[in-house]
Amino acid sequence: MNILFYLLTIINFLALLYLTYLVYIRNSSKNKAVDLSNLDNNLKIGLTRFNPFDDIGGDQSFILSILDKNNSGVLITSLHNRDLTRIYAKSIKFGEGDNITLSKEEKSAIVKTIKN
Repeated sequence: MNILFYLLTIINFLALLYLTYLVYIRNSSKNKAVDLSNLDNNLKIGLTRFNPFDDIGGDQSFILSILDKNNSGVLITSLHNRDLTRIYAKSIKFGEGDNITLSKEEKSAIVKTIKN
């Protein structure tokens, strides 16, 4: 049973490695040039640290917000406590959640990012 588990793990890893290689080959053949000169003029990036749990810890959790000039983009929220860390990605359209509910911390992070 133990050997079967390790064999399946190795096979899954090799399959994932092969798929990653195929994606790399597909994307590298496109040879698209990306203009990074105006990147910092078009993006608003904010980082907000907070404590989602009143009883434990400090401001170890964070929200990374990356918005464009239309206030659309993505929020990456990391909730950290002693036992585990959870990471969520949420899409943002025009400063609001795109068919998803935002927490009060996420809403305030968006407002801070838009103002800066």
